[in-house]
Amino acid sequence: MATNDITEVIRQYLQNNEEASVADFVKNHVDFIVHNTPNGKTVNKYWPAIITKEARSLNKSLTKTRVSWKNVSEQLSHLDTIASSSTNTNNNNSTPTALSHNNNTADPSSSPSSYPSSSSTSSSLPTLKTRITEKDKEMLRERFTKFTDLHKENFWYLNSTKAEAEKDRTNPLSVEEKVMNFALECNFYHPSQSLILDLSDKNWKKAFTEDELKEIGDEGGSLRCDEPEELQCYYSDLRKLKTSVDVYKYARSMEINDPLAEHLKVWLSRELQNIAHLFFKSRSFNIDNMPETDQQYLPFGFLNTIFLGSDIVAKGTEISSKANANAVNACRQLSSINAITNRRMGRRGDTIYVFGSREVGCCEVGAAKDQTEETLDSSLKMPLVL
Repeated sequence: MATNDITEVIRQYLQNNEEASVADFVKNHVDFIVHNTPNGKTVNKYWPAIITKEARSLNKSLTKTRVSWKNVSEQLSHLDTIASSSTNTNNNNSTPTALSHNNNTADPSSSPSSYPSSSSTSSSLPTLKTRITEKDKEMLRERFTKFTDLHKENFWYLNSTKAEAEKDRTNPLSVEEKVMNFALECNFYHPSQSLILDLSDKNWKKAFTEDELKEIGDEGGSLRCDEPEELQCYYSDLRKLKTSVDVYKYARSMEINDPLAEHLKVWLSRELQNIAHLFFKSRSFNIDNMPETDQQYLPFGFLNTIFLGSDIVAKGTEISSKANANAVNACRQLSSINAITNRRMGRRGDTIYVFGSREVGCCEVGAAKDQTEETLDSSLKMPLVL
């Protein structure tokens, strides 16, 4: 991309964001930065300099916040083998796109996870402002047509939709068709383009009626998550404790007769001691000066250790999903007219939960309260990994 095009993207960002910052631009333009950093330039010097220069020309003040280059550096380090081919192709785009990343059109499988991956590389993630183009939408239409040919008989038709269609004397649309129709109306990347329907997303009020959303929400019932009976008495005692030292002493005094059989008690005792210990010195826990991994796993390690003693293994940190990698590489074939594409990595997660050969869940932990990061992880990254 020419320098003028790069500066135009930066200027649009600065003009459209009241509290613009280098950190926010980097967080929301990972693909753009990776694909458009000039050869020989250092990423963490080139982009702050050019963003600051454009801000000055617009008399725009930048908010000073710490810049995290983690996602950019990870993507660059994992993509060295395809930088000379895939990246050069994408550099012709004026904005980062969600779907057009190669010249091959993948055949849809029985799983929506085989729908277009969200960037030019499988290890990167679309941002909340990743645009899609008309070419991307045409690719979606083609893939959904193939998906429909294979799975039309399994599509879900809501009773409320059929009743409304009968009144209007029209053919009812399935849930899958409504999701894809909405996906094609979007100008930015949205999980609907992978046939993901998350009822917590208020956008779905534009695609479904209240009756339809209620019928979808009622399907299958709620997922029960009860407290283990053997731990309930300890929870009651903990509410009476005042200090971290009290919690630590209480955890050490818990009666455990058989640590192999009573693994939940072992887990609770260990984690209470670990967490209480963090508050010994100052009675408060400041994580600002700690490495990112420690920020995430010292206070939240219990999310992984809870599975010790079970058949589920918590694998972290930041490993790629094998299941997601298999989905995004489903279209690879031997070189013939076109050269075989490089195998791409699956999406990364802070933790991937594995049962035998199956991946059953994932986890993302944020180091600080950040609504944007929370939305990105919970509404984009985790659904795509799953």
